[in-house]
Amino acid sequence: MKRYFAMAIGAALTLSTPSVHATVIYDTWNSNLAPNGNYELTITHNAASSTFNYNLTVSPWNAEVLGLFVDFGNRDISGPVSLSSVSPLGQVALHALETTSNSCGTGCSLAGLNPPLGGDGEWELVFRLGDAGYDGIQTFSWTTQDFGLDESALGLVAIRAHQLCTSGTLPNDSCDDSDKAYSVAHTRTVTVERVPEPGSLTLAGLGVLLVSAARRRARQAV
Repeated sequence: MKRYFAMAIGAALTLSTPSVHATVIYDTWNSNLAPNGNYELTITHNAASSTFNYNLTVSPWNAEVLGLFVDFGNRDISGPVSLSSVSPLGQVALHALETTSNSCGTGCSLAGLNPPLGGDGEWELVFRLGDAGYDGIQTFSWTTQDFGLDESALGLVAIRAHQLCTSGTLPNDSCDDSDKAYSVAHTRTVTVERVPEPGSLTLAGLGVLLVSAARRRARQAV
C-alpha cells in the first residue's frame, strides 16, 4: 500500500511542479526622441530546451523596429548562434556577436543614444530585423540557444527603429522619423505553470485507483 501511495504522491507532484519557463519583461524605455516607440519586449528562458525565446512587438503600432541589441553583462558567448522559430519567416538575422559596435547594418545604428553599456562593454548579440523602409511588420519573434545562461543574465537591451510616428499609428505616410531607445530588465519574471501531459494525468489517475483498491482490500481482510 505504501508503494501505491508513493506513486499517487509522485504523480500529484508531477502535475503541480511549475514549468521551468521564466519571462523577463522590458516595458520602460529611454529614448533620444519624444515620443518614442511603444516597444514591448519579452525574453523567455526555457531551461528544459536550453533556449531563449524573444518576442518584440510595438503596440500601439507607432514605429517599426530595425535592430535589437542584447547585453549579457560581463559574460562571453561563442557561436555559432542558432536561430529558429523565426516569425515573420526570414525577417530576423544575427548581425553581430560579441561586439563593441553600435551598428546593426545598413541604415541601422545607435549613434547618439549612448546606452549605459557596462560589463565588458560589448553587445553579446545584435539582431537585424527586416529591411530599411516600411515593411509593415509589427511583431517579430524568434528563438536562440541560451548559451548556458539563464534569465539572470538578461540586462540591457537597445532598439533601433524607423518609420516612427510622432502622432497616430502605422501605416501612416507621415511616419518618417527614427528612434533609438534602451531598456534595463526588470526583476519581474512570470513563471508559467506546467500544463499536465496526458501521460501524467493517466499516472495520477492510476495512483489514486491503486490506493483505493489497496484500502478496499485492507478493509475486507479485517
